[in-house]
Amino acid sequence: MAGILLLQQQAHLPSTTWPWLLPLLPFLFWRLPRLRLPVLLASGFLWALLQSQWLLRQQLPAELETRDLLVSGQVLSLPVARAGHSRFLFRVEQLLYQGRDWPPPGTVRLSWYRQAPALVPGERWRLRVRLKRPHGFMNPGGFDYEGWLFRNGIRATGYVRNGPGNQRIARSPPTFALQRLRQSIAQLIHRSNADPTAVALLEALVIGDRSALPPEAWARFRRTGTSHLIAISGLHVAIVAGLAALIGGWLWRRCEPCMLRLPAPLAGAFAALTAGFLYAALAGFSIPTQRALLMLTVALGAVFARREPQPARVLAAALTVVLVADSTAILSPGFWLSFAAVGVIAMSLWGRVGRPGTLGGWAGVQWAVSIGLLPLLLLWQGEVPLLAPLVNLLLVPLFSLLLIPLALAGAITGLVFSPLGVPLLHLAGIGLERVQWLLAQVPDLPL
Repeated sequence: MAGILLLQQQAHLPSTTWPWLLPLLPFLFWRLPRLRLPVLLASGFLWALLQSQWLLRQQLPAELETRDLLVSGQVLSLPVARAGHSRFLFRVEQLLYQGRDWPPPGTVRLSWYRQAPALVPGERWRLRVRLKRPHGFMNPGGFDYEGWLFRNGIRATGYVRNGPGNQRIARSPPTFALQRLRQSIAQLIHRSNADPTAVALLEALVIGDRSALPPEAWARFRRTGTSHLIAISGLHVAIVAGLAALIGGWLWRRCEPCMLRLPAPLAGAFAALTAGFLYAALAGFSIPTQRALLMLTVALGAVFARREPQPARVLAAALTVVLVADSTAILSPGFWLSFAAVGVIAMSLWGRVGRPGTLGGWAGVQWAVSIGLLPLLLLWQGEVPLLAPLVNLLLVPLFSLLLIPLALAGAITGLVFSPLGVPLLHLAGIGLERVQWLLAQVPDLPL
């Protein structure tokens, strides 16, 4: 982690020849034990350098900015319909300008204003677009838009120019069945509730799409320290995995031949991992969800190996796996907040038996997390809601035990039998409306 951090502090990337030293480092790690810490530091630095070079290799040529370009490629994401336009991710496979082929910039973020058709993930289109390189403001306390684009592998932004040249050239292939399933769930959610904020919150909880959430709703969650409740990450994956482990273990214990073949804890762990994977897939395998799934896999790996999981080792192993998979995750506040939260919880429960299941134990954990994350929240947000521990003490169980299971049950049931799924989603939407009302009252309290 220190090596990756060191690379990210450089104003310019070092020479592209340095990553060639990576194959030598495992040999040095094995043969020279005294140099293991410097070797690990160099490994993180060179690995982050290699991934950064890979991300930056696809760049829109400067002379093509704001020009009319003809691109061919594939719709990658669910289209987000806003008033008057639709926004989506598009993988450019061919780029033509003045009859000449140019190197494609990879994944771009496009907006389609007026007359936008109903796009389906996986479809191949030929579009006339205008693009520009990623650009964002660097105001203190503001959102780092350019950094967000970089972390998500988006190499250009732009919009579609309306005209007869825009045409679909191929339908969505079977490999995009998951994205089409997420689109079907989004349509189901829209049918279940009339309130646009409730719809946006349900989309955030079920399929991980927060793009339609109004700024005022975001502000309510931020001002009360509860924005983590509507971002599918460790908490949500853990809730789903935990429920699956409880149900899977309970059912397994009812089957005597099954128990003779496999212990119930292992069956519960398998059910938890399967449920966590399916939920991450439903959320489109977003970066926070991938991170949570990796952490869950490492933690359950100790159960599968029939070893007592040690929190510090599990956390360190998950940290390593996440950074090897994506070194740019270290630039995200969510990376630090999620690992810090798990670390604080592990320390607050270290060596204690029985207390986490009690109300006092739960309140103690919530208090520990609130205090432990204070420095990070001050660093990134510049403010800390003093009532956040009390609000979370109420809302985390409400989301964990009622709203998230109800929303997921409605979505899954609605795909099979819409007349049952839609009312369940409607009930979840009513609950989220009440949560919004409650959060609107909290900032006005004299405390």
